[in-house]
Amino acid sequence: MSELKIKKLNCWFDERIAECRQQSKALFNDERRDEAELEKIRANVYDIFRTVLSAGVKACKGDEADVRSFFEQKCEQIPSNWLASLEKASQHGDELKVRIEQLKLDTIGEIKESFALIWEEEQ
Repeated sequence: MSELKIKKLNCWFDERIAECRQQSKALFNDERRDEAELEKIRANVYDIFRTVLSAGVKACKGDEADVRSFFEQKCEQIPSNWLASLEKASQHGDELKVRIEQLKLDTIGEIKESFALIWEEEQ
C-alpha cells in the first residue's frame, strides 16, 4: 500500500479543514454567523471523510484496492442520507436546510474528485 497516497490525502484533508476553520473565524468576526456556520459544516464533512479514510486503511489492513473500494463505497452511502434530506427540505420549502444539504453534497463531490486525482497520481 502506498503510504504516500494516504499521507497526501490526509494532508489534503488537513488543509481543507484548516481553510474552512480560518474562513469560519473570519466570517464570524465579520458578524456573518450563518456563513461561518456553513464553513464549520464543510469542515465537518472533510473531517468525516478523513476519518473514513483512516478506518478504511485499518479495516482493509493496507490492501490498496480494498481501501479504495471501501472509501468510494462510503462516499456513496453517507451522502445518500443528505440527498434524501435535501429532497425533503425542498418539498417543505426549508431554504436553510436545502443550503446545508447542498453544501454537504458539493463538498463530497470535491472530496471524490480530489481522492481520485491523488490516488491515480501516486502509482
